[in-house]
This record gives sequence, C-alpha cells and structure tokens, in this order.
Amino acid sequence: MKRIVIASITTAALLTGGTAAVASTGAPTTHATNVSFSEAAQAALKAVPGTLDSLDRDHGRWDAEILGKDGKWHEVTLDGSNAKVLNQHIDRDTDAEDAAEAKALRNADVSATEAARKAASRGTVTSVEFDGDRTPVWEVETVKNHKERDLNVNAQSGKVTQAPSDDD
Repeated sequence: MKRIVIASITTAALLTGGTAAVASTGAPTTHATNVSFSEAAQAALKAVPGTLDSLDRDHGRWDAEILGKDGKWHEVTLDGSNAKVLNQHIDRDTDAEDAAEAKALRNADVSATEAARKAASRGTVTSVEFDGDRTPVWEVETVKNHKERDLNVNAQSGKVTQAPSDDD
C-alpha cells in the first residue's frame, strides 16, 4: 500500500511540474513548483528591477540571476509554490567575462520572458539562460511528456532552433 501512495504522490507531483521524494521515515515529501516561469520572472524582477539573465527551476525553487538597474549582478531564490523571495544577494565575485555578458545582455532585442514564451509551445519552460558568447542566444530547457528538450532562441531575431546536443 505504501508503494502505491508514494507512486501516486510522485506521479501527481511530476504532472504538476514538481518533484517528489521520500524522507528517511518513509513519509512522502513533495516539492511542488506551482509557479510558472512568467510568474517567477515577474516576482524576481519585482525584487530586483533590471534585466533577467537566467531563471532556473530546481528542487521546488526558482533561481534567478539579474543584471540590476544598479549595474550589479543579483541572485534571487524564490519559493516554487508561491514565488516569495527566499534569498537575495549581490554577486560580488564578478570579472571581465561578466562585464562582456552584461554588455551583450543589454544589446539583446529579445528578453528572457519573450524567449520563454517563444519556446513554450514545445513544452513547459524549466530554465532560460542568456549566452552572450559568439551569437547571443537564450538557452531554453522545456519538458513535455517527461522528456527534456534544449532549445536556442536567437537574442536578436527570436528564432527558435534545436540546441546542439552535448556529447560529453
């Protein structure tokens, strides 16, 4: 009976975009992520006005990196069930690569939310990250039918393409 309950909770959590785990006591613990990408992006940018550089759903939370209007890099962690800010701080460990990323991000015609919207037809968006190297793109991860898909959204044109596979 316990296996059926755990399997049911795991299935329900995965269908709603969350994850489920079993604590050492055997009691199920659910880390549901009910907050959509756009809701998380809006909450992160409300906490730190600026330009969203990345937003990633992980273990029932959303982790955001924002180039603030103050020109500093900010990291914000949001609760995945209600979008409340759990942690927020300025990233003080920046270098020349971060400055180049900031410049490319400021020159992008397509925002993180627009990139997510363009990729959403291919599944539920779980991560968007700006890559300013070479041709600036938004790297977008989507999930559909329990299958992860990596897409690139051109930061200038908005064109969506399949990301090259990682041959690690």
